[in-house]
Amino acid sequence: MPRGRKKRRARRGGSGALSVVRAARVAAKNALASLREEIRQLTTKLENLVAEERSFKIDIFGSAPARRGRPPKQGRRGRPPKAAARRKGPPLAERYFKKLASSFTLDDVRKLAGRKAGISLAQWSRAKRIRKSGKGYTKVAA
Repeated sequence: MPRGRKKRRARRGGSGALSVVRAARVAAKNALASLREEIRQLTTKLENLVAEERSFKIDIFGSAPARRGRPPKQGRRGRPPKAAARRKGPPLAERYFKKLASSFTLDDVRKLAGRKAGISLAQWSRAKRIRKSGKGYTKVAA
């Protein structure tokens, strides 16, 4: 037999690369369909289990499921909370500020304000009414 070119036999389904792509698409489509079916079956099983759980809880604990957390406001008992008393007049920190000299220390504020000294200093510094200087504070001319 003479050696010559061998004839290629035509494959079923078309050329090589395209047939591989087609086969992959078919396989992917079938895999997706089987996944969808499995998800549907698992969903129905889960729904059945949830229904069983509810009926089991009703059998054990009674018809109404217990609520978690605090009861709603209208259902609370006891006295209603007292409204905070409104302060009349200017804030106390303003009174302390007026009594201070143009430069002062933390001890000076403590003598006037007592426990509220830190709060007063914080208010004044936020409002940019005082500035830290040396050992104490000075009032900023507004």
